[in-house]
Amino acid sequence: MGKAWQWYLIGLAIVVVAVAGLAELSVQSSSCMACHTQEAAFSEWMSKRLKAEKKGFSHELIACADCHMKGGAARTVGSRLDGLLHSVTYLVPQLDPRKPLVSGMFSMTKTPTENCQYCHLAAINRKSVHLKDLTPELVKIGLVMDHRKHVLARDDTCAKCHERYKEKGAADKAVAYTEVNHLACDSCHTRASHSYRSGQLLPMTEAKFLEARQEAWNQLSKNPRWMIAMPSEQSCRRCHNGKIHYKTRIFLADCNNGKNFDDCMKCHPLMTKEYFEQHRRKMDQRSLALDTDRKPGNAK
Repeated sequence: MGKAWQWYLIGLAIVVVAVAGLAELSVQSSSCMACHTQEAAFSEWMSKRLKAEKKGFSHELIACADCHMKGGAARTVGSRLDGLLHSVTYLVPQLDPRKPLVSGMFSMTKTPTENCQYCHLAAINRKSVHLKDLTPELVKIGLVMDHRKHVLARDDTCAKCHERYKEKGAADKAVAYTEVNHLACDSCHTRASHSYRSGQLLPMTEAKFLEARQEAWNQLSKNPRWMIAMPSEQSCRRCHNGKIHYKTRIFLADCNNGKNFDDCMKCHPLMTKEYFEQHRRKMDQRSLALDTDRKPGNAK
């Protein structure tokens, strides 16, 4: 009986070591690239071009799982198990990784905010973006984005209230409950490693891939310091829509059509009245040109 238990323990130890080894292997970038071949080709091309043109991109030094698996950057056991399960969904034909019940186990489309904060510790303390991190056009108007206020709002207010009302059955139809984590870092910032895909899930044709790859480079080159896009106006307007939320009016963020200079100053304190008026004239001219093109007889 004693020898039998010894064999059981040896067998258990072998299983544990095998699972641990496979779990660690599953979060290696080389393992990810075995299936995600197009993403791997783009990342490799981007990295080589950045080095050739001497443009820094620190994110090339981290692994795929550091962003995609919660706790990946901290090398947690949970992130390794997630990586192993994710690999299993690709190896077992009966499991479709795109189905909600399966994809819900992984961070496949969103990068957990905790992973970003593992390196970017100042995110919740910084109220303004450093001028040298801005694109040349944005330097003229600056940018204030109180990360701490928004992070705390997500953790202490938004998700708790929305989930509470959802559970009680008094759901607000105007609230997208699937986006309780809409203040995660990558909901505003796009990642260079996947910018060429623009939301596409399926692989592209070779011709489309080459075209999209060059377009991604053209866009990313506008911000050569980090190669991470600035938040889009569309991201901000999901909340800053000028409507009343509870007892507070959320000021409207409308860079294209906004005519309230004071609202602009809330995010762009360096903006001058002259620049604002110049911007308004430019937007009016663009709007006029679009209206002209839409008139009957001007259609191409």
